[in-house]
Amino acid sequence: MIINKMIIQQIEDTHRILLPKKFKKYLLVNYGQEPFPYEYSEQDLYTNIEKDISAYKAGELEVTLKKPSLLWKEEREYLQGLYAEKCHEVHRLEEYIVKLEDILSKNGLNKSNIAMFERESY
Repeated sequence: MIINKMIIQQIEDTHRILLPKKFKKYLLVNYGQEPFPYEYSEQDLYTNIEKDISAYKAGELEVTLKKPSLLWKEEREYLQGLYAEKCHEVHRLEEYIVKLEDILSKNGLNKSNIAMFERESY
């Protein structure tokens, strides 16, 4: 679930407050897209917004928005890190497969024997 202007209006009506334009824009930018690779549940969305409203009222929330180029750079760096992590995971799994194949060959089994065994067991 993502936020939109109607939800912001409902929040203002519920709390009987008028949120500043700068804060509304902050909400739309921060909650206007799902946090890849996850999705906000309705409860998560409203809980996060409630926390932001409380922090904003207390003067503990910076609502100055970053430039789009900086946001894209941060997203790119995050995705590059995620990609590197997954490549490392694939490498570890490939090493594990080699070890398993070595164990199989030491016990007189190989991939073709296992495939034949699997077909016979059905």
